[in-house]
Amino acid sequence: MAKIRLDKFISSTLVISRKDATSLIKSGRICVVGSPKIKPDDKVDDSLDEVLFDGERITFAENIYIMLNKPMGLISSTDDKSERTVLSLFDKSYADKGLFPCGRLDKDTVGLLIMTTDGALAHRLLSPKHHAEKTYYVECDKEFTEDDVALMKQGIMMDGKMTKPATLQILNDQKCAHITLTEGKFHEIKRLCYACRQKEVLYLKRLTFGGIHLDESLSEGEWRILSDEEIATLRKNKS
Repeated sequence: MAKIRLDKFISSTLVISRKDATSLIKSGRICVVGSPKIKPDDKVDDSLDEVLFDGERITFAENIYIMLNKPMGLISSTDDKSERTVLSLFDKSYADKGLFPCGRLDKDTVGLLIMTTDGALAHRLLSPKHHAEKTYYVECDKEFTEDDVALMKQGIMMDGKMTKPATLQILNDQKCAHITLTEGKFHEIKRLCYACRQKEVLYLKRLTFGGIHLDESLSEGEWRILSDEEIATLRKNKS
């Protein structure tokens, strides 16, 4: 990594403003090992310099990658004049850094939603040329059948085009299933289920996205930073 200003390093890594980063540096809570005195405009190299925050090493993060367990009732958007958005679950500093949802979940759908500031990665993950695979848990008002498995595999006409093959795995309670998609048409799960003898979706939860699995220790509305391994998995989804 090229050398960057210490205040930028702290601001990007801790997702705080440059002003707050400067305050942390001046308060003595930031330490650069081997440097007896540090200033906000000092240059650091993450590959060479060990930077500590309250005694714990921190590493530079140019972009933010977050796993959110989206709750029901929120819009997958950064701004909406009439509805509460998923960004309302985060401190304002995240919005200031440009955090946005990678793709969308319907207002009444819960589960895994990736939040990031990495526009290039989001573009690749959502590209129609290579849309990241997604798996959902779905509950319907009628039982699924093997005919439904075949129908989802062959696809249905939607918005003037045939849907890509979807995988339907019927669970022990035959009104419940896992459905895996490789595209993201509007209300696709609900419309696929309705095509299967007019099933109505009662509950929908996204379990996976681009090889990342929802951390079930996260309650709805909770989130955590993605691990390096999870970020690497997302980056393998290339067009």
